[in-house]
Amino acid sequence: MTNIAPTPNDLVTEVALNQQAVSTSNAATPHEEATLRRKPTTLPQTTENESCLVQIYPADVIAGMLLLEQAEFSVGRSPDADLSLSDSSVSRQHAKLIRSENSYVIRDLGSTNGTLVNETLIDTDYTLRTGDTVRIGSFLFRFLSAGSVETQYHETVYSALTRDALTGTMNKRYLLESMNREVSRSSRSATELAVIMIDIDFFKSVNDTHGHLVGDQVLQTFGKRVGDLCRSDDLLARYGGEEFCLMLSATGREEAFEMAERCRRAVGEKAFETSAGDLTVTASFGLSILDPKKPTTSTELLEAADQQLYHAKHGGRNRVCG
Repeated sequence: MTNIAPTPNDLVTEVALNQQAVSTSNAATPHEEATLRRKPTTLPQTTENESCLVQIYPADVIAGMLLLEQAEFSVGRSPDADLSLSDSSVSRQHAKLIRSENSYVIRDLGSTNGTLVNETLIDTDYTLRTGDTVRIGSFLFRFLSAGSVETQYHETVYSALTRDALTGTMNKRYLLESMNREVSRSSRSATELAVIMIDIDFFKSVNDTHGHLVGDQVLQTFGKRVGDLCRSDDLLARYGGEEFCLMLSATGREEAFEMAERCRRAVGEKAFETSAGDLTVTASFGLSILDPKKPTTSTELLEAADQQLYHAKHGGRNRVCG
């Protein structure tokens, strides 16, 4: 398997520069022990017969594009693996990819934490299709089949620039750009705008007790539960780590408070299913409201919501303040 550079056209050049900014300032910090050991190789171009894996979490869609060349290769923590992942949640001999007639088959090798395709554990050989996600430990890859690499790669990069790969929510960069526009629009139209900052309570203890893989499962379930309650014009984004932000257009304080309460109950009233068993998870919420008659920036709106979140955390957690 070889690391390859994307096709050198204007689109890839632009998204590569943007991706570097995202990885530096907005992407979630990868676990310190989770690194991909790459073997030095040349950088060939893809052909219509070659498939790829694109590393989308931790975010590295530019340098993390991996060309699949071998008929069969291994993935694991062992430095001798063809794809070596230095991550405590990856087994030394974790999985194997095998070239089939039209694609690749992935096989789990009895790993401790399992191999997930599209977030579902596999227990038999699975034939990969373009767009499938493959989770091995803390790493998340997208499989691009032969013949669709170039088109799908551009779509994958665009998604990485706007969405958090782990939770499926929008990312911080997209949130801040959208909030700047929404603050201006709300001020012009004299409508209210609500911002809710959300923080998962005692999340560090989940990671410390059960490991980062379980922590990732909690983040995924959290994003889905809150996202399922959002209206079509609401914007839910992962702000960083275990902190999220929910922006509600044309929404006043009473309605925003009710929304935050619904989210709080959805999180806390049903246990989270994880590989470590069912876990009780709660979250704290702080909200602020844009007064269209008072000049306010998006930064001030976020700071006001963050201050209310501080009150919720120090007032006992699992509550809404604002």
